[in-house]
Amino acid sequence: MNTAAYSLPVLPENTDYDTGDEYYYGYRTNIRYDEKGNALFSYRPLTPEDFLEPEEGDVYMQGSLHVNDVIRLRSIFRHYLKNRENITVYCDIKIEWGIDGLPNPAPDISIIKDVKEPEKPRGTFYVPEEGVKPFFILEVVSPRYRNEDIDKKPVIYRKAGVSEYIIADPGLRDNEISYTVYGYRLIGSRYIKIHPDSRGRIYSQTVGVHIGPNQSKDRLVVYDGRTDEEILSDEERAEAESKARMLAEIRAEQEKQRADSAEEELRQLKAKLKALGSHT
Repeated sequence: MNTAAYSLPVLPENTDYDTGDEYYYGYRTNIRYDEKGNALFSYRPLTPEDFLEPEEGDVYMQGSLHVNDVIRLRSIFRHYLKNRENITVYCDIKIEWGIDGLPNPAPDISIIKDVKEPEKPRGTFYVPEEGVKPFFILEVVSPRYRNEDIDKKPVIYRKAGVSEYIIADPGLRDNEISYTVYGYRLIGSRYIKIHPDSRGRIYSQTVGVHIGPNQSKDRLVVYDGRTDEEILSDEERAEAESKARMLAEIRAEQEKQRADSAEEELRQLKAKLKALGSHT
């Protein structure tokens, strides 16, 4: 196992990403009722600390890139693991560890083995009640919660006993994307940094995949650890299959046209030979 050290990016101390917007990090809705039973709504701005201890219904300012990445990754992992016995992939579900003083985030992707009633709707996964916990967590970094994902969550997930924690950082600055992937693996009670390969990919032993950027670093890719083939989401797979069908139809039509043309040339040749024969 290669555990050579590398540096995780941190924000400079003088960097301020708060634009002054009161709801920069998001908001929490509070509902109360007046004496007539009418609902009265109020909104509380969220803080970075709320990101580590969310409540159902919290609205976070993540951005479309983050949302699309998470939805795509959920589809990829669910497809790849669909034949793996008793494996459940969750997305944005709060994990209650049941450990005093330890925050309970809602990971972008969490993978858990031996979940009872995996199809049961859950807003929160209560580890003490369920008797199992995630063995794999992946977070896609959002610029507004960068420090929480990179600095604070490794401590939380290590203390919770999560076997692997992967961080996918789009490196979004001025609308420029450059993905970098980092990872930790639990060895005893310590997190060891997982060293990326020459292509910048992290290998997950628990899931059996490589996770990293594509060649241009503008897209996050998951590769089958056995075949090194890219694992597609449902949408990407449907699009690829549709393109393959279209290409097959085009080739079939081209073959038909060539066959029809050859048949016509043969007919004309026979007609010429017949005409020549009638003059002898």
